[in-house]
Amino acid sequence: GGKSITFQLPALMRGQLTRDLTVVISPLISLMKDQVDVLADRHGVVEAAFLSGLLSPLEREDAIERVRDGKVHLLYISPESLRSPTIFRLLYGRNIARFVIDEAHCFSSWGQDFRVDYLYIADFIKDLQREKGLSTPMPISCFTATAKPQVVEDIRTYFKERLDVDLELYVTRA
Repeated sequence: GGKSITFQLPALMRGQLTRDLTVVISPLISLMKDQVDVLADRHGVVEAAFLSGLLSPLEREDAIERVRDGKVHLLYISPESLRSPTIFRLLYGRNIARFVIDEAHCFSSWGQDFRVDYLYIADFIKDLQREKGLSTPMPISCFTATAKPQVVEDIRTYFKERLDVDLELYVTRA
């Protein structure tokens, strides 16, 4: 399961209990599809979905409807999709358990995989919190297997400055 099991299992358990949605923001469509396929094919988990431009209009509408109806507890999306009004309305309509940022090293301009759309994540979360009238921040977890110390500090600084969230650091050694 690697690092993914650390957010997948709690998300699916909480979803079963409360129907809350965990949103996983991932930079790679193939990774999102693979995660959802493995959960379904190997483990019979059908409460996970992904939204991307690779889906046909019918597949996309089916996934959106399943999310809207509370049948999905784990949703994978790209950082670029956060600019979509459809995604905003979809997530506004659900209770969000947590935002999980996978491959979080993409935040840092020090990293080779820097993605400018990652810098929009805090704005999206802030707008969603404001529209929902939430007084406390939504939980956020960031995962990366390749971050050097400067990259980790960039990630922590980003969330502190943009959302006033102090990320706790958990490091494992292989």
